[in-house]
Amino acid sequence: MTPSHRERLSATVVHSYARFFVPFQKHIMTAAALVLVVSAVLLSLDARLPFPSPGERILYDPTDWSLLFHAGARIPAQLSKGITPGPSVGGVSVNQPGLDILLYRAKTGDTMTGIANRLGLDVDTVSSMNRVQGRGVHNVTVGELLKIPSQNGIYIALSGDFDDLCKKNGVTPDDVLTANGLTRDSLTPGMALFFPNVQHTGYAYALSTGVGVAMPLVGWETDSFGYRLDPFTGAPSHHTGVDIAAAEGSPIRSATDGLVIQAGWDNGYGNFVQIRGQLGYSYIYGHMSRILTTVGSRIGTGQIIGRVGHTGYATGPHLHFEVRLNGVPQNPRLFLKGIR
Repeated sequence: MTPSHRERLSATVVHSYARFFVPFQKHIMTAAALVLVVSAVLLSLDARLPFPSPGERILYDPTDWSLLFHAGARIPAQLSKGITPGPSVGGVSVNQPGLDILLYRAKTGDTMTGIANRLGLDVDTVSSMNRVQGRGVHNVTVGELLKIPSQNGIYIALSGDFDDLCKKNGVTPDDVLTANGLTRDSLTPGMALFFPNVQHTGYAYALSTGVGVAMPLVGWETDSFGYRLDPFTGAPSHHTGVDIAAAEGSPIRSATDGLVIQAGWDNGYGNFVQIRGQLGYSYIYGHMSRILTTVGSRIGTGQIIGRVGHTGYATGPHLHFEVRLNGVPQNPRLFLKGIR
């Protein structure tokens, strides 16, 4: 009796199963078991990952998961609801968004400029959030938590009339109030307000972005700012600058633009020059072998003002370099890119 088409098809399926599946059945079952084990492990690890709590949001960065929004961060303003219909047909106007402050944990190789560029922000914005007048902008510590705003802008202390301050900085009062989540009634003199899309200008911008103070000498640091043992007496003393050693006669260049207000001899500094810059800053260059400028001269950044020596209170040829703010010595390491 000739088998029917259905019987022939069933026989073919059985034959194919016996030929192809049975020899690999053990391997298939093993692979399936392995998939189940791997899935269980991944689920277990996922539960242990340091993802934010329900009160936090992730700021996604395709190369880094260390950007987290913290609900408790400073000035957690509410975001506006987006866009509203504009007066023109077919157009829209964008509401000024509120300000969110995000926290970024610095990792190896991070710089303030690199972080700002990756997030599409101005360096001035990121720097001014984390460094006062750019002090330390070149130094980012691994693991440091940096405040990252959700938009470009800077903080400005409220002084005088609020509307005049807004007009001076080219932003509307409503935009400033919305960005800060405030009303006019809550404004108080001296309070810091975030001015959206405003950046520093002139020397303030140069300081904030780390280019306000150039290296005055090609050399190497031999003594840092702060307390030390006096090189002559061995007694504890406060060193008001950094010492940069170089060969006798090496050119010393002005670290900034400014006006020479002193040029002469001091028992401690030896031959020295003091240059007054902007915003209350001044700069002292000591122990020169020769002074190559005069009081009253206008100096440009990089202009040679003297030669390395070891005059005055010095043990060898080097430049004693000071940065002063309103007469108070500051740590030059916070301003110079080339010194760590």
